[in-house]
Amino acid sequence: MISGSSSMPVLILLFIPALLILFFASIFLFYPHLNYSKMPVAKGAQGDQFEVRSLNGIPYLLTNNLPYSTHFEESRRARQSLAGEWMFRTDPENRGLKECWFTSEKPDGESSDWEQTAVPSVFNAASGERTSYAGFCWYRKIFKRDSVPEGFWSRLCFEGVLLRSEVYLNGHKLCEREGGYTPFFLNASDHLKVDEDNVLVLRVDNRSNWESIPPLARKEHNPGWHMYGGIYRDVYFETVPENYIFKAVARTLSDGDKTVLGLDVLVHAPDSTCRIDVSLIDPEGNSCGGTLLNAELDSIDQGKLSSGGAVRGGHCDLILDNPLFWNPGDPALYTVLIETASAGHSDRVSFKTGLKSIEIENEKILFNGESLFLKGISKHEDDPELGSSQTEESLNRDLGLVEELGANYIRTAHYPHDVREMLSIRDRGLLCSEEIPMYQTGTGFTAWFEEKQSILRFPAKVFGMHQMNYRPLLQNAQKQLIEMIERDINNPAILFWSAGNECYTLFKNGGRVFGWLRSVAKAFDPSRPVSMAELTYDIPFFDNNRRTGDHMDIISINAYYGWYYGKHTDIGSHLDKLHSLFPDKPIIMSEFGAAAAPGRSEADGVWKADRVAWGKTYSEEYQGELIESYLKQIIERPFVRGLSPWVLSDFYNTWFPENPVPNYNLKGITSKERKPKRAFHFLKDAYSRIK
Repeated sequence: MISGSSSMPVLILLFIPALLILFFASIFLFYPHLNYSKMPVAKGAQGDQFEVRSLNGIPYLLTNNLPYSTHFEESRRARQSLAGEWMFRTDPENRGLKECWFTSEKPDGESSDWEQTAVPSVFNAASGERTSYAGFCWYRKIFKRDSVPEGFWSRLCFEGVLLRSEVYLNGHKLCEREGGYTPFFLNASDHLKVDEDNVLVLRVDNRSNWESIPPLARKEHNPGWHMYGGIYRDVYFETVPENYIFKAVARTLSDGDKTVLGLDVLVHAPDSTCRIDVSLIDPEGNSCGGTLLNAELDSIDQGKLSSGGAVRGGHCDLILDNPLFWNPGDPALYTVLIETASAGHSDRVSFKTGLKSIEIENEKILFNGESLFLKGISKHEDDPELGSSQTEESLNRDLGLVEELGANYIRTAHYPHDVREMLSIRDRGLLCSEEIPMYQTGTGFTAWFEEKQSILRFPAKVFGMHQMNYRPLLQNAQKQLIEMIERDINNPAILFWSAGNECYTLFKNGGRVFGWLRSVAKAFDPSRPVSMAELTYDIPFFDNNRRTGDHMDIISINAYYGWYYGKHTDIGSHLDKLHSLFPDKPIIMSEFGAAAAPGRSEADGVWKADRVAWGKTYSEEYQGELIESYLKQIIERPFVRGLSPWVLSDFYNTWFPENPVPNYNLKGITSKERKPKRAFHFLKDAYSRIK
């Protein structure tokens, strides 16, 4: 007979696993549910900071009581730059609001607590004194603004402020803004002083939270890149006529054997007599068509737009004789000119675009009817001196390396990049994809597992669908996806949109989230495929139940066999299994790689570092060996239509304090100084032999 005392340990041993099974079953099965069929993807969609409306089937976004704008390369609008010297201070104790640092009065202690800084820039570059600072900061600029002619108004434009911001002009709060990778626009007219000092103040916060994009995936989480902060892209005023063009979308259409450039144009036009003229210049500089657009009306309540009025617009088709198509390596560009005329005030904008067609045909990606193989590379916006801010010099340096590599495709990760970079990619005849920073949402448990934390620290509240179905987060993702597409839709270099990276996508409900985001993208741009970069767990039950493939046009897969798990020779069988699950869709190897410290060799032996199993040498030889192995297995599988190894250059990331170069992700094929490693030269040679 077993005594009671001796049976207790047995019962405890049985009880603990039962509790763990119940715990994990509950977080898989019980979570907030959303009815995606009742969540509008376009017209009728609303969030705290946006609304989507539609005119004659053309959707448009309202933010800050203004229609969101397409990027136009040239216009007649007078521009006043606010780049240059600003005053700056950190606010680690969050005193600024209470002490009214946003007022037009000179802040107390400006001489000692405020300092000069350059805009655009980040406040926490890797080479600076505030690299690890996370929290509130304040920017202050004193400027004069000339009088604005009657019939015009002042639009304040920020190309990018990380990660969220509040904007004050002469003590008046103009907006709260969530999202740092796309532009935002404000009507500043009511609070500007003419020919006097104006005080523009921003309160900035670079920290992620549960609903930001990128979001926290667990309490101590930061994304896989450094969370830079500040006014890191351009800022300026535009003098805009009351009747102004805010959206123009060019699409290549077929009409039998004819090629047609279809154009949707929307104008914010309080004046009911507004006229819209469209003309087209071919790549050789010759006029090749024009028309008067028949504008229809969408009246908007006065309270919806900061300057009242209505939205007008419509569609026109321009038939092209002897059309020249934009192609990789041969970037033929047409110039679209649009002009409004009303009551003596006109607006004129222009942008360049290219004729193209993109089709998915079984396993193939067809670009202008030709099958594509993407010889790619992934790229961050990161520089030791500049952080995520970019200069013309840094842009040309990095894109020059891509061209030297012989790549035809860039995965711009993990957020919309500077618009100047996107245009330079276009002008160089390179392809790219563009992604919103819906990053590792719902997958905080993977880091919990890697770091071998206790069960008490398991991120249950944001595990899987608990976070994926958080409505404010999804509305934020929707807004940022729309803003990215609205800004860059006319760029022919963009091959597809990406709705996220390494998020929770398990089972039917996990995939459904990204099916909804795909519908959002398709509502604004039906001409391009949509993808999402899937996480590989190296756990068959999980990997076989990733379900974005049910919804996406292209399957993108991130895998780190040979580095975080398994052997690099395992990737072939993994791709075969993925193809068997989704046999009619092309696959892109969107992310893979191995870390290599510049100059380090196999002879240097093993280096014990972060997040990898013991036994890694961090050598340039092994990095090249792994990439060579992946490429060989990819080429052997015709259903894999491209690759974008991780990553062009080493970048700052506090996930890796014990790496041979501390706090740098060393998977770059060039160093942080942009010196090519052995893998760069291998890829360059391999890409030259792939036609």
